[in-house]
Amino acid sequence: MWAWVASTALIAAGFASGALAHIEARDTFTSCLQNSGSTGSILTPSSSSYNDARIAYNQRLSYKPAAIAYPNKYFQLGGKDGALVIDMKNMKSLTVDSSGIAKIQTGNRLGDLAQGLWDNGQRALPHGTCPYIGTGGHAAFGGFGPFSRVAGLLQDRITAAEVVLANGTLTTASATKNADLFWALRGAGASYGVVTQWTFATLAAPPNVIGYSIEYDTKFTASSLASVLAAWQKLAMAAPKEMAMFGVVGPDGQGNLYLQFIGNYYGTRSEFNSAAADWKTALNPSNFTNTTYNWYDSLVAFDGPLSTKNPEPKDTFFAKSLFTKKAVTSGQWTSFTNYLVSKGANSDTNWFVEIGLYGGMIKDLGADVTSFAQRDAILCFQLYASSMNGNPPYPSDGMSFVAGMLNALDPNPQAAYVNYVDPTLTNSQWKSQYYGSHYARLSMIKKAVDPNNVFRFPQSIGLL
Repeated sequence: MWAWVASTALIAAGFASGALAHIEARDTFTSCLQNSGSTGSILTPSSSSYNDARIAYNQRLSYKPAAIAYPNKYFQLGGKDGALVIDMKNMKSLTVDSSGIAKIQTGNRLGDLAQGLWDNGQRALPHGTCPYIGTGGHAAFGGFGPFSRVAGLLQDRITAAEVVLANGTLTTASATKNADLFWALRGAGASYGVVTQWTFATLAAPPNVIGYSIEYDTKFTASSLASVLAAWQKLAMAAPKEMAMFGVVGPDGQGNLYLQFIGNYYGTRSEFNSAAADWKTALNPSNFTNTTYNWYDSLVAFDGPLSTKNPEPKDTFFAKSLFTKKAVTSGQWTSFTNYLVSKGANSDTNWFVEIGLYGGMIKDLGADVTSFAQRDAILCFQLYASSMNGNPPYPSDGMSFVAGMLNALDPNPQAAYVNYVDPTLTNSQWKSQYYGSHYARLSMIKKAVDPNNVFRFPQSIGLL
């Protein structure tokens, strides 16, 4: 049961029983492993020059290291006997120089990153909306957020990476030094070493951000929900890159479904009004509100408080994802909404579907600029279901319910988002759906920098 583990995580989706099923919120990750009887070890460095990390793992230790530089809520299956976990939580240096170059250690989370950049000259980066997600893995595997259509993925702003390799070497990777490794780290980083620090070219924070929300009081039928989603997709595919667009569907607690469209516009109010001029007619919402913010306030409005001082609330969930490369057809929307209405309104899970619009700068940078393989995506679906109270046990039909969502929308998916890790994918599925045509090159780089496959986990890049 080797897996990626968040330092604040308590139990994984898809792990409904076992030694970790009754842990307390106050327990540390270390005590969880000890209570489970694990013989694995935990290393908590405070500097990238720490001795143990610089000694060749595959020569001195029998453990298989897995750095949790990137607390990722998805696919948390605890630990494994004989495993070395490297918790980067103490490596939280964040500096920004006068030119806007930021050096950010991977113990920082997105809330830390956003707050630190604002406090150091009102700088900005494109990134996701959960303050507790770690910067290490978020950047390593993509890093999508509302600002991405304007500024790219978080990984697209990386200019260098400081990384400890399997032979114990602390090295730098950039476009001019270890370029192949630099390419691989931005898309599949955890397979190659422990990234201790990213260097980013930050941006001046946009002066105006218009946040909007579109809501419905309607009791949706499957047909009416499909119609609105199809209309929204049509608007999204024609939207300027300055427009971030998300759709969210879930149960309303009264046996029906709610639908909300949210997003940001990075520009002036007059530009927003022009871009959204047809939305009321096309979407016929009950409420359409919008507010002008500065950059920082737009983050808080979208993400909630940025502070990560308190423990993140635990969750017990399972998720799947889907990238679409062409427009979802009316038949697919109808199949999907039929499933949501018939199966989801009274599900014994707390579920949601989030649909994010890609394109813009993500696509404009080119298919091979990094090892992230889905730059031609139009929409990204996140299909997510928690236990009702967030605690174990996970409902016995929860995983099949989520799988049914995907099957109703696209029974033969071609692409998925690696940051929404799905442990149910077969080897051939995750290789093709996460990495596509990039997998062969990633394997060649893996053989060059980690020939003994020290950094391995169920969905790590393999050797040729």
